[in-house]
Amino acid sequence: MLATSQLPRLIVALAAVVAAGVALFPPDWLPPGTGMTTAVALVTISFYATGLVAEAVTSLLFFLAAMLFTVAPAEVVFSGFASNAFWIIFGGLILGMSIRHTGLGQHIASVLLSRLPGRYSLLIAGAVGVGLILAFVMPGSMGRMVLLVPIAVAIADRLGFSDHANGRIAVVLAAVFGTHIGSFAILPSNTPNVVWAGAMESIYGVEIGYLDYLWWHFPVLGLLRSLLLIALLIYVFPDRIPGRPAPDEPRGPMTRDQRQTALVLLAALGLWASDALHGVGPAWVALAAAAYCLLNGPRLVPEKPFAALDIGPLLLLSGILGLGAILAYSGVGEAAFNQLLPALPLAPGQGALNYALISLGGVGLAVLAAMPGVPAIGVPLGETLASATGWSVQSVLTILAASYSTYLLPYQAPPILVGAQLGRVPWGALTRFTLGFAVLTILLIFPLHYLWLRLIGILPG
Repeated sequence: MLATSQLPRLIVALAAVVAAGVALFPPDWLPPGTGMTTAVALVTISFYATGLVAEAVTSLLFFLAAMLFTVAPAEVVFSGFASNAFWIIFGGLILGMSIRHTGLGQHIASVLLSRLPGRYSLLIAGAVGVGLILAFVMPGSMGRMVLLVPIAVAIADRLGFSDHANGRIAVVLAAVFGTHIGSFAILPSNTPNVVWAGAMESIYGVEIGYLDYLWWHFPVLGLLRSLLLIALLIYVFPDRIPGRPAPDEPRGPMTRDQRQTALVLLAALGLWASDALHGVGPAWVALAAAAYCLLNGPRLVPEKPFAALDIGPLLLLSGILGLGAILAYSGVGEAAFNQLLPALPLAPGQGALNYALISLGGVGLAVLAAMPGVPAIGVPLGETLASATGWSVQSVLTILAASYSTYLLPYQAPPILVGAQLGRVPWGALTRFTLGFAVLTILLIFPLHYLWLRLIGILPG
């Protein structure tokens, strides 16, 4: 029987063999000249999925292979470094450093712990609930990760969870998944939603309202899936709170440096939440906050902040975004989906089957495309799907929200990767939980989502 420790090596070896075959004998359905692009993508995905080597090293190997084999122009391969997400994470790393350096995270944790319930299950539920609430007021999952994860880590520290304890992992993942999963049911709260709504308007002239989108998706994809998340975290990472600070433990006022860092965070949060009014992107708000902290070192950050900066999350994010960019540039993801589409047995009057095929097809597409790539590729196919199912374009494309909010492996969702990196969640635990949660979502949440869409009249009976 194959040892579990050998499985990642076997997966990477199989991916390398398949990649070599695709590079040497590219299938006819691939766009011309993209055999090597597909090969590089397959091997890179296998490394990201298995964690056989450090994720940052995988990104470096991807950059090297992409440039050596000229699979795309340099501006495409390295586009992650120029993305808004890169600078949000850079700013977030500096803000997190300031939160730790000044002790603000521990202070906030002390305040929260005096109000949080003493039971482990309620602690996890509270962390998920806070993340879900924040998704309503703060657009952009990356920014929410920056704000929530350092506080979640501080709470785990104050409660006495050791570095690799189940409780620490669960608290961090509750904050990470809690604010990311729920955001897919709230229109302006993450990029794939915005891409979907923008494509619907530009291609079909259908303008989607905030409350309409919320009504279609939040009861099931937002609320019920958050409850599933809580239950799964408690089951997969069973633990108990090892101890609590004494109720009468003195807690003095914030220091001057803590107040200054708190004001920077509040200002950033206010600007993130009101970007529609002032037009300053979240990345530049994060960068401005980081610059302020750096200019006020060593009070707000260590004396040599860049020596203490962990660049792993930055390289990881840049690699993931670069991989998505070359797949989009080459058209490999779209070609794979177009190859699959005629084989799907879509038919009028087969409501449950049509929902299952479209939603699962989108989940499969997400493996070969960045998360925003699912609506970007799927929405233009709306008329084809509508013709095959007998539904309206709006009805059939509403299903895509279930697809682009469900990812099988962590590399498909950069915010999850970054949050887990900031919280130092072990790669194996993150991968197993992500896959398990996706499988349960498909088995339990997708059928309920289909029934809900039928109940409210979005899908015909």
